Amino acid sequence: MADIKFMQLSENGNPATTDSVLIGNSQDGLKRTTLGTIGNMFAVHGLLHFENVQVSASTAASQITDHEAQYWDTYFQIEAPNIAGYTFKCWIGSQTNGFVGANYVANPTSPTTSVWVSQFPTAKAQDGNSVQATALYVKNELA
Repeated sequence: MADIKFMQLSENGNPATTDSVLIGNSQDGLKRTTLGTIGNMFAVHGLLHFENVQVSASTAASQITDHEAQYWDTYFQIEAPNIAGYTFKCWIGSQTNGFVGANYVANPTSPTTSVWVSQFPTAKAQDGNSVQATALYVKNELA
């Protein structure tokens, strides 16, 4: 016969993940498990995924029609890649690399859109400089 350990019962208004509860079913009978183990059943691991998309600044050269201009308002086409198991939700930020310029994503909820740069320094329209945006994805089961 199995030893049975009796515990003192009391009300706990602040349960911890290490606290135990009894669970059971008709196949396995009663078992003891922690609240943390039960919580992990409902946790979604890998809920979010982030992907950085980078475009060379040289792609803006064809937009600059005045070759004497030092600055030009320009845009860079970006497209979020397909990520297996995830659904694109939005762009969460953009930045310039190799130069300073005010920038924004034109349509942040579209996987294909543009990053606009105000006062793009025309001398920086060369390889090595770039514009980057970060795409946010949600796991398909929750999208």
